[in-house]
Amino acid sequence: MSQSSHLLDSLQQAIAHRDREATGMHYLDYPLPSYAPDLFSNDYLSLSTDQPLRDVFLSKVQEAASGHLFGSTGSRILTGNSTEYNQLETAFKHFFGAPSALLFGSGFNANLGFLSAVPQKNDVIIYDEFIHTSCREGIRVSSRPSYRFSHNSAASFEECLRTLLQKHPQITQGTSTVFVVLESLYSMDGDFCPLPEIVGLVENLVPAGHAHIVVDEAHTSGICGPNGTGYVSHLGLNDRVHTKVHTFGKGWGFHGAVVLTSPIIRDYLANFAKSLVYSTSMPYTDIYALEACLGVISSARGQELRKNLNRLSRYAREKLFISLREVPDTILSLDKSNEMIEVSYRGLCSPIIPVFTPRARSLTEYLLQRGYAVTSISYPATKTARIRVAIHARNTEEEIDSLVNELLAWAGQQESVSSHTRGIIGTARTGESHMRTRAKL
Repeated sequence: MSQSSHLLDSLQQAIAHRDREATGMHYLDYPLPSYAPDLFSNDYLSLSTDQPLRDVFLSKVQEAASGHLFGSTGSRILTGNSTEYNQLETAFKHFFGAPSALLFGSGFNANLGFLSAVPQKNDVIIYDEFIHTSCREGIRVSSRPSYRFSHNSAASFEECLRTLLQKHPQITQGTSTVFVVLESLYSMDGDFCPLPEIVGLVENLVPAGHAHIVVDEAHTSGICGPNGTGYVSHLGLNDRVHTKVHTFGKGWGFHGAVVLTSPIIRDYLANFAKSLVYSTSMPYTDIYALEACLGVISSARGQELRKNLNRLSRYAREKLFISLREVPDTILSLDKSNEMIEVSYRGLCSPIIPVFTPRARSLTEYLLQRGYAVTSISYPATKTARIRVAIHARNTEEEIDSLVNELLAWAGQQESVSSHTRGIIGTARTGESHMRTRAKL
């Protein structure tokens, strides 16, 4: 039944407003094109199209054909628990070297569940301004006092932490906890968290046992660290970070998440995290797929994929900075402050390269017409409009070169249009001046 109403009118106005913004609306009726190389998705290790991984998965499914295969039939605390679930969590516990592991159906639910449930009355939360929306939603639902510090700024973090410790003396008195919420690699700017500095400040300013550091490893899980165990492991900080959230929708080429934390918090989450308690647990096919993914990521082939990803990320970054150097920033720009510095953090090179442009919609349409599965990104996801280039382990230098050439071709078109427009405006102003002169005569 289609009928006009105040609700539908309000929704239509919101859609129209969004459509006028830099990136416009995203409609789901048609998939993105896929005939150009993938240089935009989160599939960093190229596992979503990995044939050997598919073969292992199908073999596992065939082995399980006479047993559990489809739905789990309920949530974990009802009928959705199983030997297979517990075996996979044990495998993750050993792989990541964690005290315990708890699976969630998505990274969003993992962050939401943890941050909405674990912080207790009188606890306080401090977070980087660019953390994922799932974290912010968890903080909002928790209703705990929260403080935001400037992105990746250790100085801002210290100032913010000192302020909240003064406002909430119960922390230094030992009766409550401050939660520090960070990401390992930030998805929109492609920069690594200065984790050693932040951990050091926490340990210097907060009494032992009264801080809890949470790191969302969504964009580093599988792509760095020993055997792909992530950024915290790469930095040797496992014993100083209390909870890590590894998600499987990026480097793992699948979906879901695991929270690595203490056994007490695991038990608490299993009973109090609403996003887990009231969600049907993963189907068995997902368990078999994650087992197969773990086998690849922890193998020698996984290490080769990581090496290739790091090499290609460096190549792409250098190529873009050199090639776009002469393009006006009003058309295309890169974050010059990040040029081959902190995006190459302690031996790692970020696979995420934001390309800023106030004409994000035009650039997106241009690249879509050439088969690239690109989406423009703007407010509220980011403050400045951009497209986000993401490098993958099975990309090639030639594919990267081709994308850079397309960016340059589009930029050239924009410069021509701008020059033509300036010429028209200049001619019009000359004419206006001439008319004013004649009027005076």
